[in-house]
Amino acid sequence: MKNAEVKDNEKYEGAAPTDTVICSVVLDDEGKIKSVLFDTVQVRTKFTVEGKLVEGDYTAPVLSKIDKGEAYGMRKASAIGKEWFEQIAAFEAYCIGKTVAEIQAMPTKVANESHPTVPDVADLATTVTIDVGGYIEALVKAASLAK
Repeated sequence: MKNAEVKDNEKYEGAAPTDTVICSVVLDDEGKIKSVLFDTVQVRTKFTVEGKLVEGDYTAPVLSKIDKGEAYGMRKASAIGKEWFEQIAAFEAYCIGKTVAEIQAMPTKVANESHPTVPDVADLATTVTIDVGGYIEALVKAASLAK
C-alpha cells in the first residue's frame, strides 16, 4: 500500500494494490511438470488524502503482465536487462521436468524487502531476478487441483 500524503503543500494520491497470480500446470503420471504458465494481474485502486476513492474508469480492461509485454517496463530497471515476460518464461522453462516439491525446495535468496524469494540457482542467475514466491505458491495450489 502506498499512503496518500501531503508534502510541501502538495497532495499525493495513495494506492491500494491487489495482485492476482495465475498458474496453469499440467503434470505427468509421475507428478513432473509437463507444462506451466504463470501470469499476474495488478490492480491499483487510488485514493485521496481524505480517504476517498479517486474517480476513474473502473470498467476499463486490466491487462496482465503477459498482455503488457514490453510496456510493463521492467527491462530498464532490470539488472539483467530482461523484461518481466522473459523472466517468467525462463522460470517456467526451469520448472519443466521437475516436481512441484523440487520447485518448492529450490534455493532462494532475499534480494530486498520487495523480493524475498528470488531464485538462487546457477541455471537462473542470468535470466530471473523477479520474486517467485507467489508463483511457487500458485503452482502448489494449481497442482493440488490438477489431481
